[in-house]
Amino acid sequence: MFSFTTTIRKVLLIRSLLVVSTSTAAFPTSRVFNNLHQRSESAFIVPYCTSNNQLRIGQYQALFKPVTVNTMRPKRAASKMSAAATADDDVSNDDKDESTPKPLKGSAATTKKSKVVATEKKETKKKAAPTKKATPKNKVAKGAESSSDDDDDGKPKAKKKAAPKKKASPKKKVTKGTESSSDEEPPKAKKKATPKKRKSKSTTSDSEDDDSSTTKKTKKKKSSSSSPKKKAKAADHQRWTERMPLTRLWNPETAMTSKGSYTFTVISWNVAGLRAFIKKQPDALANLAERYQADVICLQEHKLQDVHLDDPKLKIREHFEEKLGGFESHWSYSTTKKGYSGTAMFIRKRGGGDGASKKGKKQAKIGAFFTSKNKEGDEATKGDSIGDIPVSHLQPLNVMTELGLPKHDGEGRTVTAEFPLFHLTNVYVPNSGQKLDRLGYRTEEWDTDFLNKMQQLEKGKPVIWLGDLNVAHNEKDTWNEGAKHLVKSAGTTPQERASFDRQLGAGFVDAFRHLHQDAMGHYSYWSQRAGNREPNKGLRLDYFICSKDLMEDDDDRKVVVRDSYIIPDELGSDHCPIVLEIEMKK
Repeated sequence: MFSFTTTIRKVLLIRSLLVVSTSTAAFPTSRVFNNLHQRSESAFIVPYCTSNNQLRIGQYQALFKPVTVNTMRPKRAASKMSAAATADDDVSNDDKDESTPKPLKGSAATTKKSKVVATEKKETKKKAAPTKKATPKNKVAKGAESSSDDDDDGKPKAKKKAAPKKKASPKKKVTKGTESSSDEEPPKAKKKATPKKRKSKSTTSDSEDDDSSTTKKTKKKKSSSSSPKKKAKAADHQRWTERMPLTRLWNPETAMTSKGSYTFTVISWNVAGLRAFIKKQPDALANLAERYQADVICLQEHKLQDVHLDDPKLKIREHFEEKLGGFESHWSYSTTKKGYSGTAMFIRKRGGGDGASKKGKKQAKIGAFFTSKNKEGDEATKGDSIGDIPVSHLQPLNVMTELGLPKHDGEGRTVTAEFPLFHLTNVYVPNSGQKLDRLGYRTEEWDTDFLNKMQQLEKGKPVIWLGDLNVAHNEKDTWNEGAKHLVKSAGTTPQERASFDRQLGAGFVDAFRHLHQDAMGHYSYWSQRAGNREPNKGLRLDYFICSKDLMEDDDDRKVVVRDSYIIPDELGSDHCPIVLEIEMKK
């Protein structure tokens, strides 16, 4: 038994001596001794190793910690080893034996030492970085002391806690004070100061930064809204959409009872296509005739051909015999271009003493006007007169569907009825076109020739021409007078207005403007595509133009124009009807 134990001790002793030569580091004696003492119960080498501390260290590393040293990560192992070396206060360099063999180059001990030294240098550099930033800030004494203590202790946790304190303390002082040594704070102060300066200044310079450019834009907007000159530029043209109220200047019933005179009523309406108009508003014309007791109804732009009236599918003639059976119709068609232009005139029929007056019942067919019996309720009709007015004054002497000028008659633009006391011409003036390609024809040829024709008719008796004249005379007839596009738009060009002025200057009068000189917002046309009818953004293109003699109220005058007005609420077309009331004296 004794020989077995002695051999084991010898083997262990020899192994310990070999391990000492390649040991990694010399641990402190007290720590190694305590570790060996904790495991001395299961070790047989403790009695033989008490005389040499360094040998005991080698045996401990070889026997009890062979795995932990090899499997530990280099950084963590080095940090733990350095921390253990600094934490032990009882060990000093004097405790190490000078006779301890040094490790060989390239061994595990040297590599571990180099790694430990490298990690310690890195940590010292990291620790030194915040201290360099804090050095110019000498105002905080506590920060400087804490940084020096951290370097001596070598604890990273203390440095991490101290870093934000150093950064936060100078910022507070910089905001309070006027001087600062940091590079980040001066631009913040400039950004805050620039808007204050800009509020005080009234002018801006071109050399200022991007932040000041936004203030320039806001100031320009404010100045533009406040300056009266810029307001005047924005309102470059009028926008008149309010329809001023008008008072009726004439009452036909009171004129009949009090004066014994008769009111001859004429209605004009551009229907913009009669076939579509009849489908949309089949009773519109009949209702107008009954409501306003119309004697004549004039239509423009019916766009029909002569074959359309008797077409069994369209049944247009049958429609008018049913709805306007008390009127005789006269048609003018466009022969040069189909589905274009066209005018029509419906004249109430008078049968002398056998006819029906405006006060009679509405009749469905034309033949009813030629019966020998008077209708019940025809109290105003006495023999061959209505009141004190002979019925013959209400019947046309002649009706012409052409002007007698071949270069203009092919488009069906006029119907002229000669009455005993005046001439009545229904006209649809040519449009100059969207590109103004017919502007020269309209102003230089048509307007001139038509005026000459009216002047010829006027030599015998007064003249009234009416209808869609395709011109808005002045600012009172245009909702947006002054707009730049008007000078290049059909109906509002300077050439068309000047031509219309020449016609009025030849001894004719615009009846509506003569009787309602200050009326604003009374238009007869609105663009359907733009939806301008509801907001009343329109033009007055429909007129009654009369000889000056018809506007003068003298005792010798048998015919006097009493009133003219517009009916904007009547739907069915992009135009609305207009009305003229003429007094026929006894």
